[in-house]
Amino acid sequence: MRRSNETPSAGTPPVSDPARHPATLMAIIAFLAHNAAVGLCYGSFGVLVMEFERHFSAGRAQTSLAFSLVVLASGLMAPFVGALLGRTHIRSVMISGALLASAGFFCLPFTQHPSVMLACFALLIGPGISLLGLLPAVTLVNNWFSHRQGLVLGLVMMPVAVTVVPLIVVKLLPILGFETVLRGIGLVYLAVIPILLMVKDSPEHWQASRGNTGGTKADAPATAKPQRPTVSAVLWHPAFLPLVIATGLMMGAGVAKNTHMVPLLVEGQWSMEQATLLLAVSGGCAVLGSLLLGWLADRHNAAAVIACNALLQSVVWLILITPASFTLLLLDAVLIGMCIGGLSTAKAVVVSRVFGRSQFAFVSGLMGFCTLPLLFTLSPLMGLLRQTSGGYTLPISLIIGGFFVAAGCMWLVSRLERQAPQLLSAEPASATL
Repeated sequence: MRRSNETPSAGTPPVSDPARHPATLMAIIAFLAHNAAVGLCYGSFGVLVMEFERHFSAGRAQTSLAFSLVVLASGLMAPFVGALLGRTHIRSVMISGALLASAGFFCLPFTQHPSVMLACFALLIGPGISLLGLLPAVTLVNNWFSHRQGLVLGLVMMPVAVTVVPLIVVKLLPILGFETVLRGIGLVYLAVIPILLMVKDSPEHWQASRGNTGGTKADAPATAKPQRPTVSAVLWHPAFLPLVIATGLMMGAGVAKNTHMVPLLVEGQWSMEQATLLLAVSGGCAVLGSLLLGWLADRHNAAAVIACNALLQSVVWLILITPASFTLLLLDAVLIGMCIGGLSTAKAVVVSRVFGRSQFAFVSGLMGFCTLPLLFTLSPLMGLLRQTSGGYTLPISLIIGGFFVAAGCMWLVSRLERQAPQLLSAEPASATL
């Protein structure tokens, strides 16, 4: 069913004309915050893996664990961040994240103990990325945009820095050295803070700060912060579990693809250079996917868009276990990359439409936590099945089956998306996090 982009999401009136300029500014800041959070860490880590091993006298397993701890910490922090965004200013949350991530990278050069390295990633960098990155940035867009929300989210969530940062780090590493590069990453996180100071939570917050003449409470919003829903009300919502299952399976498949695509292709008699090229093409196409699925989510039922995404992936993943030319594998890499890159964008539109804009942050945070088991299970399970079966046919068949399950779940959610969002039971105002 086509969804007109002239209809405001969740019944919220569109941003007024006088607020269009600050709305664009908020979108730009959200883009910078998200790319700084994810790109500086994720983009640099792969290039610096061997330097981490040398500096900390660590093995590949310990070094890989550091990156896994970042992902784990971000997921575990998601419910807390979602609740925090309903209680305090987005600007404060983002600045806290930038400070934590910066502190983590500044601390790394001062130690050579692997355990301290892991602690920096788990306790500083991972939480910092969660506070600075995806959820606050998407919440900021959700608060400012009702028209063409999917397209704006697609622009904001383009993983540009993940592509650019590795190229920069490779050039600077021989010149500056490992420790200076780490400090440089910490400085970039600090450099983002002056930009974050311009963040305003919503048009009402912007107008309140401009209309305040006293100069002492410029940050006071015009309206009270909405009460967050109870956890039980979210968990029992008929759309929540299907969304968790569908997005968890699809995002977990994306993690598994990044882990296993190169060895799968090499075992299929392709060279390491060809396999790496296909992986790079797949990652680059995520930028296009973010824009395309955001645009489609604006114009159509966003849950149905995700269901079609799952069905398309169930077909293109078959290419990986069938005799195929390099041209067909290249097409496969393009399609998988676009499908994975646009998933988070379309998911954000679904959550906003089904649960309402005022409950977006809390629901998204809880959903991020609940998808963690699937995110971490599929990749090692795929490796275990590869080891026991002697090939990738069985594990990829499992992934394809998961896509059909995801499509079915999103079909159920698509029916709920057509209805007006239901106000969930809220916690008392005195409730604590």
